[in-house]
Amino acid sequence: MKTLAKGLMALLLLMALPAGAADHLDSPLVQFDPAADINDLYAFINPNDPDELILIATVMPLADANSRFSDAIEYHFNIKNAGSGEERNISCKVLGQADEYMTCALSNSGGRRLFSTIGNISATSGFRMFAGLRDDPFFFDLAAYRQTVVTASPQFNNPGTDFFAGLGTLAIVIGIDSDLLTNNGVDPVLSVYASTHRYGNRFGVATSPEVLYTNNQIDRLGRPAINTALIDLFGTAPSMKDAYNTNNDPSTWSQFIPEMQMNLSILDTLDGVSGNALLPADVLATVLAEDRLLIDTSQPFCDAYLAVELGVDQCGGRTLQRDVIDDTFGAVVGPGVSDFVGDSNYYLADFPFLAE
Repeated sequence: MKTLAKGLMALLLLMALPAGAADHLDSPLVQFDPAADINDLYAFINPNDPDELILIATVMPLADANSRFSDAIEYHFNIKNAGSGEERNISCKVLGQADEYMTCALSNSGGRRLFSTIGNISATSGFRMFAGLRDDPFFFDLAAYRQTVVTASPQFNNPGTDFFAGLGTLAIVIGIDSDLLTNNGVDPVLSVYASTHRYGNRFGVATSPEVLYTNNQIDRLGRPAINTALIDLFGTAPSMKDAYNTNNDPSTWSQFIPEMQMNLSILDTLDGVSGNALLPADVLATVLAEDRLLIDTSQPFCDAYLAVELGVDQCGGRTLQRDVIDDTFGAVVGPGVSDFVGDSNYYLADFPFLAE
């Protein structure tokens, strides 16, 4: 991990740029509430156990040994079964005078709940969790991307520079028997997004009054980079990003389709060729506005982002190693566009998978 001084310098650099990365510091509201800022969401099948679904949410950009989860925030994994329509929730929050414990509970499960000290694994039948400081697995040339947006042409060099190399994050890692969510495998496809919700104001929030928290929700994330790249691309209406993050009603997410369509049309031209995105802007905007990761728990092999959406026989979701930035560039800009940053992170062979 970086030292605290280097971490603060990196934070100043990141905040000096327009809000960006996968979802790090993606809106004005979360910049004042970093413990509620969702960096990334991952969903994949445990490569060591095809019956276990792994869900990971990382929060607090540039975290270090002094960083902590907030006891005024609940961290949610929102899970909808695509077949049955059943909606489930895994909600997590810290406890204890020194915030030394976290508890995570699965809704509609007859009281299935776990308690764990921060930095340790806790498990019960078909359900386990970890919460604590980890290496941030995201990799991306953030500075080159910002120059690309400013100049309206690709500014990536080969090799690229991974802004996030060596930086930390706070992670919540869930392992759950997929049968608990899929009617024992009858309805295997799930859609997942993460959200953070503030209850109370123990730590205070710089200049943001409580009234700004619509329905208590502060941030949400399904697919990476949607709010960052497709809402208020040029930073002229930052309140729109807050409106996106605080919207907790998926039935109304379609209101963002016109904004996404406009920005998709702009991004499609960045490689100098128009019309070579994965889908036309109006169609792609409709797909991406339903901002949840889709994962087929009946497919044990996971190595293709957007696999379920594209009909590929893999689990879909998002793995730690998958270069979703290049996948996204290929979908919204054109084939072959890359930031030329590969995955150089270390991982654990088993749960919780993220390295120290």
